[in-house]
Amino acid sequence: MEERIWEFAETNDNRVQELIEEAAVTRPIALVLSARDISPGTVRDFLCPDLTNIGDPFLLPGTRAASERLWQAVSRGEQIIIHGDYDTDGITASALLASVLRKNGARVSCYLPHRIDDGYGLTAESIAKVSASNCDLLLTVDCGITSHEAAAAAQNINLDLIITDHHTPGPEQLNALAVVDPKLPGAPKEIQELAGVGVAYKVAQAFLKYGQEMGYGGEDTDLHQCLDLVALGTVADIVPLLHENRILVHHGLQVLGMQHRPGIHALCDIAGIGENLATADITYRLAPRINATGRMGDPTDGLRLLEADSILEANELARNLDDLNKKRQIIEEEVVRNAEHQIERRYDLQSARSIVVWSEGWHQGVVGIVASRLTRRYHRPSVVLTRDSNGQFTGSARSIRKLNLVAVLDECANSLIRFGGHAMAAGLSLNEENLEGFCDQFDIAVQKVLGIESMKPLLNVCGEVTFHELDDVFFQELQMLEPFGHGNPEPVFLARHVFAERRQPAGTVHTRGILRDEAGMRMQFIAFGRSPSDFPPEPWDIVFSPHINRYNGAAIPQLRIHDILPSKS
Repeated sequence: MEERIWEFAETNDNRVQELIEEAAVTRPIALVLSARDISPGTVRDFLCPDLTNIGDPFLLPGTRAASERLWQAVSRGEQIIIHGDYDTDGITASALLASVLRKNGARVSCYLPHRIDDGYGLTAESIAKVSASNCDLLLTVDCGITSHEAAAAAQNINLDLIITDHHTPGPEQLNALAVVDPKLPGAPKEIQELAGVGVAYKVAQAFLKYGQEMGYGGEDTDLHQCLDLVALGTVADIVPLLHENRILVHHGLQVLGMQHRPGIHALCDIAGIGENLATADITYRLAPRINATGRMGDPTDGLRLLEADSILEANELARNLDDLNKKRQIIEEEVVRNAEHQIERRYDLQSARSIVVWSEGWHQGVVGIVASRLTRRYHRPSVVLTRDSNGQFTGSARSIRKLNLVAVLDECANSLIRFGGHAMAAGLSLNEENLEGFCDQFDIAVQKVLGIESMKPLLNVCGEVTFHELDDVFFQELQMLEPFGHGNPEPVFLARHVFAERRQPAGTVHTRGILRDEAGMRMQFIAFGRSPSDFPPEPWDIVFSPHINRYNGAAIPQLRIHDILPSKS
């Protein structure tokens, strides 16, 4: 089995006791809170996310100017076009703002670029397209913060432009009527990691607040019903589920579970999801189907699904998304196999700190997800590239802990035509003659940040517990830590000196059974990717995540084992 690094959180016993007393929680829950740097003063807000703690939208710079111009467009009957993106974040952001604006009398249409035909983001070509549609005001969501050429093109034709985005801005100031991005100076810390749909929500908040302050309207719009879109896009975009993201997703999951939109109902039905939605349902079932429209087809189909009024239309669109997703899975598997063969030929994984693979014919729609899979498998920052319609090599990069991709790619800028994104995910393009040089530059830049030990998977352990502490009260409290996701993963604990009372195969490569600790307490377990013959001699020290296994109507506490070592005497 692959060697993993167990990294233990620093435990302050006094802090843990304070958290137990302040929040009235069990010790394992207090260990998690302490490991996540939740103080006694903020613990109640963390455990009980409240929409009243969402900040004033005008604290996000640019929202007041954007609101003023949007209401002006409403009063003049001007045509507003929302320029979105082809992923779930961009599609949900487009649907949210279009809905709010239409409910307040705006003339709105949406433009979502086609991944292959149009490429990523706001471009001079997309400016030309929307201007041909008699656009008076162009509003971007989830894109545009580094689109200086496009902004200049809009200015040249006197097209008013409002940029809303959440990606990292460049050093130059963007020339637009209003620019809204929480990563620009002046934004409160609590909103700096919003997804594109989170920024759209803040813009909608500001629009409605401005309208009410000025007597224009907005009183009858219920933003709470839009929180399903916020949860969907936020979780799909893998931003940290902390601060305002945590609040929005917590409440958004409840709205999402109501399935009040025909499109959401149809998509949940075809994905086999009931009312009790979790973030994992978005990550593994809903978002891949919506993303499939942008990867394999026309992202407008994803938008049409979210905006569908009838269940008949929604069912047809959901079936189409499901078919596209199945097609994506087949193509993805083929690209992964080809990429792995290339890695075997080209890389010495004893020394290489990064992976860059490319091919002429890989489908552009799957390079991002393939990069994610390679990063997980090889635990290295990975770049996957394919030739685009312009003859350039275009693709996606994915990172591991402590490595900011944007900063690393900036060190390779002389080899690249363009790049942009987040610390953990980025897009890039370069010419074929620069491929080999970029590989070297990228690896050297990664080596400056990551040592060879960083190439091993890391398990962040919140602390050591006994089975006795994992009682019914603990499992009830565990739900208070949700929603789980990036920045707030499922808790991982250590238990020492445990024995297997029963161990049996589960499928072909997994194991399930019953564990017993030294005090005689028993817990069921599952170990994915580890067959019964892959266990070391007993007794064991185990690192695991506790959860409730729901199956055939039963709900049973279970430990999901991540790693096992022989106990030291």
